[in-house]
Amino acid sequence: MTDNKRIGLYARCSTKKQDLDSQTKALKEYAEKQSYASELFTDFAVSGKKDSRQGINELLIKARNKEFDLIGVVELSRIGRSIQFICNVVRELAELNIKIVLVNSNSIIDYNTLEGSVLINALAMASDIEWRLIQERNARGRAKIKEEGIKVGRKNKELSQEAIKLMNEKGMSLRQIAKELNTSPATIMRRLKKGLKLNC
Repeated sequence: MTDNKRIGLYARCSTKKQDLDSQTKALKEYAEKQSYASELFTDFAVSGKKDSRQGINELLIKARNKEFDLIGVVELSRIGRSIQFICNVVRELAELNIKIVLVNSNSIIDYNTLEGSVLINALAMASDIEWRLIQERNARGRAKIKEEGIKVGRKNKELSQEAIKLMNEKGMSLRQIAKELNTSPATIMRRLKKGLKLNC
């Protein structure tokens, strides 16, 4: 049992086709379980590559005013996708004596220890690499489609089965394919359900 600790909770998703429900649920459950007073901050459909975001900005302002003892996120990549930005935020919080909690694993990251500093840099680098790989994979898929002259339409009846199959084979998820073709993941699922491997 803890005594009157305050935790700032932060959740972020990159696109409108994602949601914050699972993140906010995990964050609130953690705060309640630990008996922490909490305040939630969110950024919806905002890329982690953007350093300036309303939710994270508001959280950091309150942190600088010493309104929190801890900051809770489900994973470090929610803070951002830039190695420099993540490290700057973690370092600033450490100087304010505020630690970051990864609520899914109940891990507290302490930048002031050698192990914590190494872990933070490793996680930040992994987050940055993951973002770059996603961008490169999507770019290759679009280039391949363009190279093969495959046309994609806005209406469901104009959707190219060949384009859908190609993007699926390239490892793109249902959401990513749907975004490229201006349709819904459910429509893509229906087009792929006949024996094709799905990349969900």
